[in-house]
Amino acid sequence: MPCIFRRFFLTCLALAASLQAREGQRPGEESAAYRYGVEVEMVSLFATVQDRGGRLVTGLGQQDFLLYDNGVRQDISQFSREYAPLSVMILLDTSGSMYGAKLEHAKRSLLQFLKRLNRGDEAALVGFQARPRLLQPFTRDLELVRRRVRQLEGAGSTALYDAILYALDQSGASSNRRRALLLLSDGINTYGKAELSETVARLRRSGVELFAIGMESEEPEELLHRSITRAVLGSLTESAGGEAFVVRRSEELARVCAMISQRMHSQYTFAYYPPKAEDARWRTIRLETRIPDLKVIPSKTGYFPFKQAP
Repeated sequence: MPCIFRRFFLTCLALAASLQAREGQRPGEESAAYRYGVEVEMVSLFATVQDRGGRLVTGLGQQDFLLYDNGVRQDISQFSREYAPLSVMILLDTSGSMYGAKLEHAKRSLLQFLKRLNRGDEAALVGFQARPRLLQPFTRDLELVRRRVRQLEGAGSTALYDAILYALDQSGASSNRRRALLLLSDGINTYGKAELSETVARLRRSGVELFAIGMESEEPEELLHRSITRAVLGSLTESAGGEAFVVRRSEELARVCAMISQRMHSQYTFAYYPPKAEDARWRTIRLETRIPDLKVIPSKTGYFPFKQAP
């Protein structure tokens, strides 16, 4: 079986398993590995609001939102339009397929992205090929991050899922309460131990947003590859409360990075006291507006009511 068709088959199986985990699995089953610990006292989340054209909607008030916990409406205890400092971890695919113009465009776009971060924001950098590497821990000295970005070169395979799980582990070292991942890759997962379903489940639980940029090939024979990329990135970002963007030409990266920066810096903050939990099963969060035709993209879609016991 040719390599690309084998990868397509395996990835389709992974996508099916991911959808089954999100749609067919009972919420309590995902929490089987969790032991009862301290009950969550307050749930906080962030959200972006867009109109039908995808434009950001700012200036809404607390009264414009409705929040539901497991389908039951809750009072919003805290609400703010003020900017909350951000910790963003950049995940850059430096595999062999990124070598040359793609990687150079990616690096230039990320340098501009870093310039748009606000005072109080911090950034970290992970490069991934056959395995992920922390190239720069979280820092508010963004010149350190920019310096590491400029040094990157492309070679090797693409361990996409391993890189995301690694970044989630590293995100605990951030200083800010609001955390996000920015992923930039041109391919599907071709290496590593992690599976798509495992990665989706971890993102779902983490409360860390994922913004992903997929770089497609313009070659007709890459049509299969492109469909996989779109499906995988969509599955990952939907589970994490972020967005996926796909570009055909690497020259488009700068525009998309600027768009993501604007979204990251235009979020509402919410917090509420959840109802008393009777068990440790996953509880869903739904956030919507009273205003028709507006889309709310929350940073999390649910939570476990008990923190994992040590």
